[in-house]
Amino acid sequence: MMRFILLLAIFFGFLGFGQVKPLTPQDVPEEVKKVVDCNTLVFVVTKQPEFLGGLNEFRSKFSENFDSMAIKVSNATLKTTIYFVVEPDGSVNRIKAVGDNAEFNAEAERTLSSIKAKYQPATVNNLSVRYLLRFPLTMNFK
Repeated sequence: MMRFILLLAIFFGFLGFGQVKPLTPQDVPEEVKKVVDCNTLVFVVTKQPEFLGGLNEFRSKFSENFDSMAIKVSNATLKTTIYFVVEPDGSVNRIKAVGDNAEFNAEAERTLSSIKAKYQPATVNNLSVRYLLRFPLTMNFK
């Protein structure tokens, strides 16, 4: 039953999952700047990166790989924001989750890194560029 509730939380949580406005270097938290060199990123792009297969495919892969048993909490709503770089070849690296619960952050990072499918990279004038994505994640644990 807990897994079902978690999957519903992931599904509905991802409805608002996405980057609302483009990041600027000033928006990047210090924790993320420790793992990502912002000088190598492009912040204004012609086309944002997209997960191959679309957002629903990403939701599916994320929920399949997320291990709720790694989180030692009950009756709580946990939030984190996952930052990661989409490289010009579509690969993902420099994953960093920023939130109040260290276990939740670690599992979000592990889950994202376990998804091996690539993105269509961000582009500027049809040239692929490095781009920092930000995804908020909220889950209810019962």
